[in-house]
Amino acid sequence: MAFAPVPETSRHIILDWYGEPGRAWLDDLPAVVARLAEAWDLRPAGAPFEGGTTAYALPLVRADGTPVVLKVDMLDDENRSEPTALRAYGGDGAVRLYEYDPATGAMLLERARPGTALLATTFPGLSERSAALERCAIACDLFRRLWRPYEPAPDFPAPPTAASLLKGWSVQFTAAAAQASPELANDLALGAELCAELDGAETAGIANRDNHQSNVVSAEREPWLLIDPKPVLAERAMDGAFFLFKQQLHGPLGGTELLRAVADGLGADLERVRAWAMVQTVAQIADAGSPADLAACTATLRAIERA
Repeated sequence: MAFAPVPETSRHIILDWYGEPGRAWLDDLPAVVARLAEAWDLRPAGAPFEGGTTAYALPLVRADGTPVVLKVDMLDDENRSEPTALRAYGGDGAVRLYEYDPATGAMLLERARPGTALLATTFPGLSERSAALERCAIACDLFRRLWRPYEPAPDFPAPPTAASLLKGWSVQFTAAAAQASPELANDLALGAELCAELDGAETAGIANRDNHQSNVVSAEREPWLLIDPKPVLAERAMDGAFFLFKQQLHGPLGGTELLRAVADGLGADLERVRAWAMVQTVAQIADAGSPADLAACTATLRAIERA
């Protein structure tokens, strides 16, 4: 099977983010794809999917005609345990994991069709606000279903823990505050305080650190399926961290209405959801790449704080 080139956008991101390890991964990728296509008896079915960042996702067909996706990640701490989450879900609310190659982290996945992102889905007859509430409810209901206990399995990497994530953020915020302006230092100090408050939750299951509406796609066997999970062993409220940040940042929902909708949809404590979303927003502030990004994230933090 001839190798289908990596989309240029993904190639540039991988080289920019990972440097020489990224170049080595790109160089090795054709051989990895060829080996797995032969081992799993796969046939070409189109060009690689566009829009990804650190993964190569290629539509293929199995020998029995089943449409699938071969996904090969440039592995890092955030995506390494994606197959672990998909194994735990067992196709319940997420795409099925058909095959897994521990040596490379590559996965053979169910292809969700039609695969339209929830973010791009319209609801005729609904106002913009009502449609946004419907999308939020669909996403949070799915995230609520997917949270479940973690059971270790051989060859499947253990997800990072909330404690390790919070510790890393706290160290980052404290170091950055020492060199920041007074206003920014105050927000970074607030983030470190929230990390301490959130540490030590009584229950932990498989939550996701990258929940957003583009990772919820339409399908046939269920109305909606999750793709691209980034699992963390954490309380339910953590599922609202990135999701609430993104919704508040981009609208049209926001404030108290959004916070209540997310907390109720997840079945999580409202104040814990708020705290997770705030610390996630501080992480975005710490990594802001421009004054405009910093201003937008700071405004988002204030809105969640006041909600």
